[in-house]
Amino acid sequence: MISKSRMFCIALVASGAAALSLAENAWVEISGDGTRVDVQADGFTEMKASSSVVYQMDGKSHRLGTRGQGLVAPVREKTGSTPFGDATVTVATYGASDSPFQYTLTLKRLMHLKAFTVQGVFHNRSDRDVNLSHFDLFDMHKGQGQGIVVDNPSEWLVTPLMQALPVESLDVATKGFKDAAMIYRADGKGFLAGAVGPAEAHALVEVREGTVKAAVLMEGVLVPAGTSRRSEEMILSFESPTTSMDIWTRWVGMTHGVRLNRPPVYGWCSWYDLTTNIDAEHFFDVTKTIAENPNTFGKGLIQIDDGFQKMDGDWSGNAKFPKGLAHLAQEVKMANGIPAIWFAPLMMHPEHPWGKENPEAIQSDAKGIANFMNPNPFHPAGANWIRPDHPKSKAFLFDIIRTARDNGYEYIKIDFNGIGSQYLDPTKTSLQIMRDLYTLYREAAGEDMYILSCLGQPTRGVIGFIEAARVGPDSHPAGFAHCLESILRFQQFHDVWWKNDPDVSYMGAKVPGRTLGPTPQGEGMWRTWHNVVTLVGGAAMISEPVNKPETKPQWRNYEIMRPSSRENSRLLNLGTEKHPSILGFNAERPYGDFSVYNLYNSTEGTKALTLNFSEAGLLPGVEYLVFDFWQNKVIGRVKDSYTTIPLEFLSSALLRFTPLEAEGAHPILVGSNLHLSIGATEIDGLRVSSFGIEVEFNSEAGAQEGALMFYSTKALAAAGSENCEVSSVDDLGDDLWKVNVSGRQWGKPQTIRLRVQP
Repeated sequence: MISKSRMFCIALVASGAAALSLAENAWVEISGDGTRVDVQADGFTEMKASSSVVYQMDGKSHRLGTRGQGLVAPVREKTGSTPFGDATVTVATYGASDSPFQYTLTLKRLMHLKAFTVQGVFHNRSDRDVNLSHFDLFDMHKGQGQGIVVDNPSEWLVTPLMQALPVESLDVATKGFKDAAMIYRADGKGFLAGAVGPAEAHALVEVREGTVKAAVLMEGVLVPAGTSRRSEEMILSFESPTTSMDIWTRWVGMTHGVRLNRPPVYGWCSWYDLTTNIDAEHFFDVTKTIAENPNTFGKGLIQIDDGFQKMDGDWSGNAKFPKGLAHLAQEVKMANGIPAIWFAPLMMHPEHPWGKENPEAIQSDAKGIANFMNPNPFHPAGANWIRPDHPKSKAFLFDIIRTARDNGYEYIKIDFNGIGSQYLDPTKTSLQIMRDLYTLYREAAGEDMYILSCLGQPTRGVIGFIEAARVGPDSHPAGFAHCLESILRFQQFHDVWWKNDPDVSYMGAKVPGRTLGPTPQGEGMWRTWHNVVTLVGGAAMISEPVNKPETKPQWRNYEIMRPSSRENSRLLNLGTEKHPSILGFNAERPYGDFSVYNLYNSTEGTKALTLNFSEAGLLPGVEYLVFDFWQNKVIGRVKDSYTTIPLEFLSSALLRFTPLEAEGAHPILVGSNLHLSIGATEIDGLRVSSFGIEVEFNSEAGAQEGALMFYSTKALAAAGSENCEVSSVDDLGDDLWKVNVSGRQWGKPQTIRLRVQP
């Protein structure tokens, strides 16, 4: 299925009304003398840039580009194509008559969007090898004699898109941001700069003294005599922040061969339960509890994490798992679960025989000193790191993943992805080495195995090889607020590059003898994290001793998040606010559309938050009922916007907004507390007439017991059910009816019927 935002961009490209004529589209061009690129865009008084490449020869750096070198041929212009429509392509090549080195700049001006791309090629026509440092593709820094001029730079925000760094204003930002960043004003004027492919090298968006540079880091790669080397292509999109984000992420997905053919996962992981102290007895006791309670736990992952291995690098079972890892996988399958396992393939115990026998396959720095992770409580011996591109390493790494597959595991979590900086092939960048490594992992795993790459922050190095990516730090309860900074910032990648994995949530139980418990920031913070983990839509994992009786009263908190939301949530106002924190979605259903948003107070102090309907895509001038999940009631009837009560710091309101366009015509579902997506995941179908209602549940989603909320001007009454019960129908007044549901049987068709009284 093509997402709504993707359909929007396709329609935008195809629309004749949106198309600009070639003359009108000449808002960006290489200047007549070839010395710069000039841009005319709303919000910018001046925008002009140089373009160049830096290479090393004889220990010295040399710059070649639009400034200081002349054109070696007339500028050429033609029509070309891009993933988002046709473009006017301008090509200029620079160099000196007495030099064998040349630089080609290609500018693609999209005809149907306010966007262009730049890409460079370095030509080494000499008889000597040289090293390529970086391309400054679009350099507005004053030091290059160019510039960017805006009114009130303090009103412009710089938002990193691949790092959870603070958003800063243009006048004070002095950093380089990995791969992409947005520079926008609150009114939506501005641009996004980011690498779009073809996976050549990492890019950098550098902001300094109120100016911006889009660069590609070539890391000193070798360019042999008589060869050329291209840069990454980078886009500058001056569309709205939402449209620019959609264009950039989907362009990257297309050039990097994204794979999105698997559903999200849910289940239990051993890590936060007992960390490296996990043993077979506890693992099997948890597995037994999960198997005996399918209405709570469903059929999800049962994952063994760090602590099972004999030593790092020897990923067979240690003495705590005497029957081995294949036995573990078999027991999970017999319990109706999905066997899952954690690995850190690049990690190597310092005393591992293979490492001692193959020192050349161990990562080292430029001086040849082996890279080493210092000892810590989980890995007391420390660790070396395997060199990912060594032939012996490749065979060793391949065997780790293939053995897991042969042992019956259907899901692997790959952690500790540091690849070092010294590679055998001097012509490859770190991005290419990373993609080579994950090509190997995928070949070893086969097409059917689900791969999660535990990254901490996004990288284009794994796109196309994995099903899911961890895009934040470990979700220890004391660090939820820090985790949310990453989870919210990177949500735009979910279901575009991969499934986002936010790490685990918690049921909230405190178990005697176990230090890990509910977040110290209080109930509001825990609810916020629980809400967001579910709305992220990529994974719904827990990691608590569910076999302990102390946890059973909290089991429902797992039921309401399993599986995660089927709707793709997005963060509102990314790029135009310093602390955007409203996450949600607009759901389209045959029986009536609705929206769900989590409004999170991420800043110090108590604060009321407002959802602006126009910003969120809700209908103007239409009355909406507002349902609060945690209060399990309708709390408002509003138009055009909704403002919460004052929320404590780190707390949030999880709300559903249902329009009353056809008020009085038939009953309307306005709320549910069976799942945190409030009707988007646990309900598969709803048929309503003037005589009755039939609700078809998703048999694998949501809590066993809970309530649906209906708006109806006529009385409702229970009329039957299948594999569940309607325990009561309560008249709440104001035409609101609470339908209490119980006894839902996981995996079996579940339907309730209600009668509309005459």
